[in-house]
Amino acid sequence: MISAVNNIFFIYSNSIQRLFTFMLIALAALSFEAAAFCRVEAAPAARILPVLGEVKDLSGRPVEGARVSLINEGGENDGSSDITYTDEKGVFHFINKTEGIYSCAVHKDGYLACQDTFHHTAAERRVVKISLSRSDSYEPEVIYLAKNTGNLNGSVICEATDEPVGDAVVSIGEKFVQTNELGGFKLENIGVGPKIIKIQKNGYEKLEKEIIVTIKTQNMVVRLNKIVKYATIAGRIRIRGRSESDCPPVKIYLAGKTAVADYKGSFRFENIGAGSYPIILIYNKKEIYNDIIKVENGITAYEILLERL
Repeated sequence: MISAVNNIFFIYSNSIQRLFTFMLIALAALSFEAAAFCRVEAAPAARILPVLGEVKDLSGRPVEGARVSLINEGGENDGSSDITYTDEKGVFHFINKTEGIYSCAVHKDGYLACQDTFHHTAAERRVVKISLSRSDSYEPEVIYLAKNTGNLNGSVICEATDEPVGDAVVSIGEKFVQTNELGGFKLENIGVGPKIIKIQKNGYEKLEKEIIVTIKTQNMVVRLNKIVKYATIAGRIRIRGRSESDCPPVKIYLAGKTAVADYKGSFRFENIGAGSYPIILIYNKKEIYNDIIKVENGITAYEILLERL
């Protein structure tokens, strides 16, 4: 009886051990499959490569001292840029640049700016070659030390005929000259900055305009309007119900000119060409009167009666 019980216990123990071993093997297999399923392939590290290039003109000669800007057009450093300059052989280089898309912008005085976009990868590595074209409008920059004056050259011509206007007086501040028979003039050693130039000549409308004087010599052409027939307008504004010395500052517009009435309502326009012109009155930014006035040679008197403002 005892022997039979021992046999049964032995068989049962062996079965338990086999079951436990099987469970361990199955669990190990599941763990391996799960690890294989969850494993993520690591992305390869971005390669660091130099950028090499050369800048030449259209004849193939190297361009020394050109400014080269390298702009990252994508990736983590999108928009960032570096700057270098070409050597005597027109060569430039940038070090430690990751693979990606870049733009290369090149500037040099006397040449038209140029830009090239390229892929920078180990498989597509190449020398970036830039060709620059000469600029016809280039003016060499000149630096003047301890100089704060400039010169002005010009000519005065008639607006209607394009003929030169001689003996016209050209002035800037206290400096003045007269134009020669070809209408030419030259003002030297003028202080730099904004200035008012005035040009006068009998029979022509006086001209005044603001210019900017620089340390570089400037050239200008001035056109004067010739007055063939001119007149003077002596006007007066009256307001019903007000005294003759109680007129507000009304603005009067006539023939491209502007005047402001005084406290008596008087205003005056000179050097008006003969003809018919609209006359407009403005007060407090509102139009209060308009009419057509005929201007003749000599002095024309013109009175305006306003019912109210």
